Amino acid sequence: MMPSRTRLNAIRDKILRFGKENLEEMLHALADGASLISGRQRIRVYLEDLTRGTLTCFHASGPYSEEIRKTSFPIISGDAVVSSVFVSRYPAEFRRGGQNDLPLDHELATKCEIVSSTLFPVTSNNKSIGVVCIDHDLPSHTVGSSAQTLLSEFVAAVAENIDHARIYHQQLLLARKVEEFKRREAATFMVKSAVRLLDRLTLASVLVPIAQPGGAKVLEILASYSEDSDLKSKYDQLGAIVLERGKSLISRYIDDRAVITDERLLHPLFIPDLAGQTLQKRALTEEMSLRSLYVVPRYNVQTREVICLVNYFARDLYRFSEFEMGLLQTHAEMVERVIHEIGAEHLEIRVLAEISELLRERNEELHPFLSKVLSKATELIGADTGSIAMVKEIEGEKWLVVEDEDGAIIGAKSREWLKKQIPPFRIGGYDLAVEERSLTGYVAWTKEPKIIADVNDERQSDGFHRSMSDLIKSEIAVPITTDDQVIAVICLNSMKPDYFTEEHKRILQLIDRLTARHISDIQRIESLQSEVQRLQTDVAYKDPQISSYRLGNIIGISRKAQEIVDFINTVSEPIFNRITLWSKNILQEATIGLPSILVTGQTGAGKEFFFNNLYNKLNEMYRREINENGELPVKKTNIAAYSGELTYSELFGHKKGAFTGAYNDRRGILEEAQGGIVFLDEIGDADPKTQVQLLRFLDNGGFFRLGESQERYSRVLLVAATNRNLMEEIEKGNFREDLYHRLTELSVRVPSLNERREDIPDLSIHFLGKLYRTYRDRKDPETAPPTLSAEAKQVLMGHTYKGNIRELRSILLRALFFRSGVIVTGDDIRHAIRDGMHEKVVTASQTLNEQVADELLAEIEKGKNFWEAVYEPYSKNLISRDVVRLVIELSRNIAGKHMPQIARHLKAIQSDVAMTDEEKRKLFKFKNFLYKTVKI
Repeated sequence: MMPSRTRLNAIRDKILRFGKENLEEMLHALADGASLISGRQRIRVYLEDLTRGTLTCFHASGPYSEEIRKTSFPIISGDAVVSSVFVSRYPAEFRRGGQNDLPLDHELATKCEIVSSTLFPVTSNNKSIGVVCIDHDLPSHTVGSSAQTLLSEFVAAVAENIDHARIYHQQLLLARKVEEFKRREAATFMVKSAVRLLDRLTLASVLVPIAQPGGAKVLEILASYSEDSDLKSKYDQLGAIVLERGKSLISRYIDDRAVITDERLLHPLFIPDLAGQTLQKRALTEEMSLRSLYVVPRYNVQTREVICLVNYFARDLYRFSEFEMGLLQTHAEMVERVIHEIGAEHLEIRVLAEISELLRERNEELHPFLSKVLSKATELIGADTGSIAMVKEIEGEKWLVVEDEDGAIIGAKSREWLKKQIPPFRIGGYDLAVEERSLTGYVAWTKEPKIIADVNDERQSDGFHRSMSDLIKSEIAVPITTDDQVIAVICLNSMKPDYFTEEHKRILQLIDRLTARHISDIQRIESLQSEVQRLQTDVAYKDPQISSYRLGNIIGISRKAQEIVDFINTVSEPIFNRITLWSKNILQEATIGLPSILVTGQTGAGKEFFFNNLYNKLNEMYRREINENGELPVKKTNIAAYSGELTYSELFGHKKGAFTGAYNDRRGILEEAQGGIVFLDEIGDADPKTQVQLLRFLDNGGFFRLGESQERYSRVLLVAATNRNLMEEIEKGNFREDLYHRLTELSVRVPSLNERREDIPDLSIHFLGKLYRTYRDRKDPETAPPTLSAEAKQVLMGHTYKGNIRELRSILLRALFFRSGVIVTGDDIRHAIRDGMHEKVVTASQTLNEQVADELLAEIEKGKNFWEAVYEPYSKNLISRDVVRLVIELSRNIAGKHMPQIARHLKAIQSDVAMTDEEKRKLFKFKNFLYKTVKI
């Protein structure tokens, strides 16, 4: 019972978290809870529906569910157990052929093979709002007393939430009915004015396309008018016009999707004598004596889909004059505008109110906010399901992601039972293979909304539908954009074909405009918090055995360590004063240029660790003085990881199409970190173009995205690091002297480990404790790391370090793994040092790497391509990064130094001349793999 209680509590909490827009999700979860308690799969949920004056079935699971949902019960009736339970607010049992076998329940039970039912009232604030029915297939099936008690408690706990959602849902239904009534009234007013406008007009009508259950459409009468009320009544009784070919006059011009197929109907159509035509409704001429007809079509110019047909009838054989035709065309245009705008304005106001209310709430996390936005959009538009996919970069390419491989939701999805697993969708258009195309991917690629009226037609024409459920018949997608960049796509689906309209598109575009900036801000904050958390983790760990921690967790009793601490303490206050001016948007200070710090030191000395502690100090000040709940923006990158245009793009961003593979606009890290701090490692590897732009940026904060002529501005503290001697690089012509002087306004040198030997014992204890917590067995206590013997500390202090802190950490890791006891001895350290210096092992490893690289090149020469021979084995951890680097080096010696030449030689692409879009995409993926993953 306890596992059921735990699961039941989880379902209850899920219902309580839902908003008022999630009625269907609530009822689905309610049925799951009822099924869990009773062990039965057939659950019905009826709710009081004042829009119909009935107890309407809002949810049914199990066999005959569609048939059951069509059956409602009176709110007050002595002929139904459902009604009596609703009124009495007491549970009851129904059994076919039993004492409580009332006529209305009996009829449904017989039709749907229900033997018996257990019924529970749903009450909120001492008022009935519905009934839950648990149906049984066998006479022996019942719900026990303890289960009934548990179910009653469960229903009572969630009833108030369900009631709020029920009222909201019915308000929307009522609003739609009112809007429909207004449309009919407005259309009636317009056709009435037409009849009174021209004396010879006998009757005018407006026909609109309505989808039928099978998908085909008919033309229904929205409004009609004649001064002869009997004539109008007869016309209205004729009903809808079938559009199946040959069945009606108008079907000559329009197919059963209400799309104009005969170009003659792209213009107003005059039929002088209806008596000579093949008509579906013969009564038009035979009983009503209507003879001449002037039809004015109103349709979507792009799709030719009919919006409405306005018919003007005359009883005489009457030819309308040019003036009268012009008058009626203007009149039909007004009819279209009226029926489109009536109700649409109300819906837009409702969307504005709902989203504005949502934006006023505290939405600190992205997923809950997206879920609320999607729920509101789905409910307001009346879609059956939907999703919001976020733009993510995966291996250098843009994808749309709703959920990750483990099923964790990244974006949002509603009514998950219709879309159980949504894979990532590649962004792109006709350049994608047919099986990779999707509506959301296409919309993100074009940055334009799109409606698919019929997914079957789209699929047959190799279009952009990717099926997540066979129940989905039509869909609509709209991009969510900020700064002309698509950050997400909202997609709604319907189980009816041709459901979505231009009005729905406008509503989703309104939601985009209202929420895009907020979504972008939450994304930026979450990314920043993740980076800050990582930085804080680096500086947060402190070993209780060490007393020499200084600022943050800088360790040291040496003079060199104290100099680092003094530097951070000295510069933090004035730099923060400058940051404060940025937060107040005081732009005049930009005239003196942006602040920068150059950090020098050997490889592995701790330059990035210095940065982390500096950032931590500034972030503490930021939270204390500016925003206690915020984080100082921060971005980090390594210049050596990129090359050429990719370096420029990483720092300053690019415009779509600026280079091969630039499929979308992108902000650089200097723009993303506005008002904060940026760390550029390996600044000595920056190419000349990047150096020029960096100098310009530091002078006034201005920059250009790659491929763009619009100047942009950002304010950041730039911290650059290098292990090179930049003065020597200047003499060689590799580094600009003016940039060097600009960077060294403030500079600090991080000492090597050999310069601060007195700090090594405490540093060793710190790293050993940190490594132990990372690699310890679960059975080992977290707070009892191995200790270093006095001899071990002496050995570590006496060693000459070429790799600085990195080398010390590697020695300690090997000593931790291969130690002989709980104390790390001097011998353990000596073994660890020797193991790290085995030249024979290194040589053997190098020889093996070269042998594997040669074999891979031979495989490529025999017919394999780069993706098969190198990319896939590396992705599966079958070959190392060093092997890939050797393959590239060997290819460079043969083919040339430029990436397109290497890619062609390794058969990553077929040609680097006149490349197709697919080849360009492959080259971009090739370069990204080498620069970002392998770090060539």
